[in-house]
Amino acid sequence: MQVEIGELRNALQSEHQQRVYELSGCRREILDLQHRLVQQHTEQTMQHQTVSSALTNEIELRGGQIETLKSQMALVLRRSEVIQPLKELETKHFEKLVNDLEKANVDRRTSCDKLEDKLNLEIENREHQCQRISEEVGLQKARVEADFAQDRERIDCLTQNVQLAGEMMTTGSYDHIERSTLRSSDSLLGSMLSSMPTTGSGFRPSQPVDEPSTAD
Repeated sequence: MQVEIGELRNALQSEHQQRVYELSGCRREILDLQHRLVQQHTEQTMQHQTVSSALTNEIELRGGQIETLKSQMALVLRRSEVIQPLKELETKHFEKLVNDLEKANVDRRTSCDKLEDKLNLEIENREHQCQRISEEVGLQKARVEADFAQDRERIDCLTQNVQLAGEMMTTGSYDHIERSTLRSSDSLLGSMLSSMPTTGSGFRPSQPVDEPSTAD
C-alpha cells in the first residue's frame, strides 16, 4: 500500500512538473507575442510619422512655391497693362500648380488613410490573438487545478482507508467504522467490509506461536 501511495505521489509530482512546464511555455509565448505586437505597433507608428513628416515638408515646399508665385503674380499684375500675354501665361501656370498641389494633397491623404486602416486592422488582429491565447491559458489553468483537486481527493481517500484498515487490524473490530466514509467502488478496504456482517462480529489477530495463551 505504501508503494502504491509512493507511486501515486511520484505520478502526481511528475504531472505537476509537466503542467508547470506547459504553463511556463504558454507564458513565454504570450510575452513573445506581446513584444512582437509592441514592436509592430512601434514600426507602424514610425512609418506613419515618416509619411506625415514627408507630407508636411511637401506642403511647406509647395506653400513656399505658391508664395513665390504670388509675388510674381503681383509683379505681373503691376505690369499687366504692358505685358498682358505674360499675365495670362502666369495665371495658367499658377492654376496648374494649384491643381497639382491639391491632387498631391488628396493622394497623400488617401495613402495616410489606407496606412492607418491597415495599422488599426493589424492591432485589432493582434488583440484578438492575445485574447484567444489568454482564454486558452485560463482553460488550461482550470483544467490543471481540477486535476490537482481530483488527485488530492483520491490521495486523501486512500490515506483515510489505510488509516481505517490499520485501526481495524489493531482493534480487531470494525463496528466503530462508518461505512459511509469508505469508497467501496475503488477501495480494497471498502470491498472487504462490504462482504462482512454488519454488526456483532469482529476478528482477532492471530497470536504468535511462541507466546502463551492468555486463557490459561
